[in-house]
Amino acid sequence: MWGVYWTWDPRLTSFLMLWLIYLSYIVLRGYVPEPIRRAKFAAVLGIVGFLDVPIVYLSARWWRSEHPTQFVVESGDLPMQMLVTLLVGVATFTFFYLYLMAVRLRVGRLRARVEEAEVSR
Repeated sequence: MWGVYWTWDPRLTSFLMLWLIYLSYIVLRGYVPEPIRRAKFAAVLGIVGFLDVPIVYLSARWWRSEHPTQFVVESGDLPMQMLVTLLVGVATFTFFYLYLMAVRLRVGRLRARVEEAEVSR
């Protein structure tokens, strides 16, 4: 199985579909010029992507797959070293997300101030 460029594994295929949905979401947000139409289309596409997430998660259980089912939830026998690594990774990415969100909000505020200054001229 390893060393193959692509296999039609259910988990890989459903994740590819999810990735394509979110890629099209990002493209859509930058392409449609009218704000109301952009928001409506992006909302529908976001809901479709959200509905695909449980399919990706449960695909290893629903269909015979190369990927094993998740053992963290089922048995609770995750070794301590792996649990610590998982929790450190989750905490790190959470703080990184919060930092990026703060930067995004700051950029949005600055953009609004610039647009406001251009309108007042």
